Amino acid sequence: MADVTRVEDLERYGRGLDNMPTRVVARQSIVFIGELRRRYGMAGVARTMWSMLKERREMLKTHADVVEALRRDWGRGGVTEALTMTALFKVLTPIEGREGAYNVAKAIFQQIAPMSMKALYQSDDLAGCEGDRFTNFKTFHRALFDNSQNLFPNTQTDEGDVFTSTVTQCANVEVFTALGCPELARLGCDHDLAGYPAIADRHDFEFRRPTTIAKGGDDCQFRFYRKGTAPDTEVINGVPVQWQDSLNR
Repeated sequence: MADVTRVEDLERYGRGLDNMPTRVVARQSIVFIGELRRRYGMAGVARTMWSMLKERREMLKTHADVVEALRRDWGRGGVTEALTMTALFKVLTPIEGREGAYNVAKAIFQQIAPMSMKALYQSDDLAGCEGDRFTNFKTFHRALFDNSQNLFPNTQTDEGDVFTSTVTQCANVEVFTALGCPELARLGCDHDLAGYPAIADRHDFEFRRPTTIAKGGDDCQFRFYRKGTAPDTEVINGVPVQWQDSLNR
């Protein structure tokens, strides 16, 4: 994006969490199909996709109120993503069990997380803005979550080298519980664990998150430390940060 030097001039500044760029959605679809093919082969992909289409049609009838709320609050992209992952989970549960089906969805989400996080934060362009990179990231993040208060009500505190967003209500928990698969609310948590590290160096921060609502916490705490200042005692979702690489493999 040429000739943009201020964070506030970026195209996605303050746009919220919906409406992922079309090119990113296409790449995510390739990852989705690729992971299913790796696990089940091409014949398995065909069977799974056919079953998912049937499951989606059923959800459109039996959960019409939830779908309408999704369409209003999350936009077209949010509806597609939520119904796709729910349909996948329901189709795979008889084969893999509930936790196994979740793990398939998690594997997909953690592969798409770096590309979606880069798009959400317009990372390449944000890194080129004038001024301090960490300060610019905080400015962009603040606007992103201010625009998402209807889905993820939150408060934000800036103490210079540490910026915290505390989310007090999670739309993922509400939606996936209503669709009959509350486990899928954790996908957002696991997405962040793979996504934020993918852009951290570009914006001079370290990501920590002690708790999330979907994983049993009272709130979701997004903590961004200026690179090199995060204390060794910090944890991510209750797990010491030094264990995260092995935990997420």
